[in-house]
Amino acid sequence: MQEITGEIKIVLAITLLLLLITSFVILFLFFYQKRYYQHKKEKEELQSQFAQTLLQSQIEIQEQTLQHIGRELHDNLGQIASLIKINLNTLQLSDTDKAVDKIENTKDLTRQLITDIKSLSVSLGSDRITQTGLAKGIEIEVDRLNKTGQFTATYQLLGSMPNIDNDKAIILYRMTQEVLNNIVKHSKAKQIDISLHTTDKSFILACKDDGVGFNADEKNAASGAGLRNLKSRALLIDARLRIQSTPGIGSQVTIELPL
Repeated sequence: MQEITGEIKIVLAITLLLLLITSFVILFLFFYQKRYYQHKKEKEELQSQFAQTLLQSQIEIQEQTLQHIGRELHDNLGQIASLIKINLNTLQLSDTDKAVDKIENTKDLTRQLITDIKSLSVSLGSDRITQTGLAKGIEIEVDRLNKTGQFTATYQLLGSMPNIDNDKAIILYRMTQEVLNNIVKHSKAKQIDISLHTTDKSFILACKDDGVGFNADEKNAASGAGLRNLKSRALLIDARLRIQSTPGIGSQVTIELPL
């Protein structure tokens, strides 16, 4: 009788153990499936958010490009075209020497006009980032700053550019534009330096100015629209954003993209 009771206990213990294991496996599968679908949903939401941010970045780049083209047409190309028109209208063939000088001057102006039009054509659309590359796009932004005569801007590429996904490159380019816009509007800077370099694990883009600076802690606490955009875009491409500033000395924004 005692042997039977012992066997029953063993059977019950094994049965209970099997039930516990089965219950654990079922619970594990349940939570795993729940977590899987949650992760899938989060991934889809991030992809959707990335696509929306990418589209918004492309639109912003196009809008800024159109504004730049409008200014160039009015301030630069329009002026050159007017000088060409004046030269042709005042050309006096009776005075050969003056006519030759004026024709040569008109030729120079025409060559300059053609060069400037070609430069503008390079700027059309955000597709140029995928065509010319991120580094060239940033170099063009630096040239624009120097042409204003209000800033001394430098550009430095240390080493070679890594292969960066086109979508990430567009967002990085737009982040750079946003940083430069903030410098132009608020910093009262005279010197702006942009550097690009690559380490074994990351691509680093740094933008430094000698402006009035600000309190970085207060700026982070205030979290304005510009700063929010930079943070959200950095998060979407898994980049690290660092903002350093000292009142009266200047600021530096660093974007580090893992490779």
